[in-house]
Amino acid sequence: MKLDFHRLKLRPRESEEFYLQTQGDDKLLAGLGGKFISPLEIEIVVENTGTIFSGRGKLKTELQLPCSRCLRDFSFPLEIDFDLALVEESHNGQYSPDEGFIFFRGEEADIRSAVEEAIFMALPLSPLCRADCKGLCPICGQDLNHTACSCEEQDIDPRWEKLKQLDSERR
Repeated sequence: MKLDFHRLKLRPRESEEFYLQTQGDDKLLAGLGGKFISPLEIEIVVENTGTIFSGRGKLKTELQLPCSRCLRDFSFPLEIDFDLALVEESHNGQYSPDEGFIFFRGEEADIRSAVEEAIFMALPLSPLCRADCKGLCPICGQDLNHTACSCEEQDIDPRWEKLKQLDSERR
């Protein structure tokens, strides 16, 4: 994912729009058991401020992720707004990658790492196929969204057993 700054470098205080469409790298989502099911569509406007190329973009794609409760794969649409700060490598003494700057040499800047970071930061910690997902039965493992099981949870934590006895005495 490279942006060509050939024209923009010659025009300080101006901006340029870029449109990219590329397939996402499934390795990014491999640890989550997910994958990209539609290409990344990226619109970005980059302004040449003199030394810094400041970008503001929007990314759209669709992912396949496993539900954290029922483990079924589901489609997860993703729309992200993100910002970029790019600097030519000749200015690396003034700026640091720790400050979020992306350094580039020549006419092209690779924004892949910033896009992947934006995608990863937008992913939910516990992806759910739907908000009311019932998950799996902890005893038999059956998907409770499709069928109810007849398992009864009989293991009682001994610390709560007295409370259950009080409840049964009240009835």
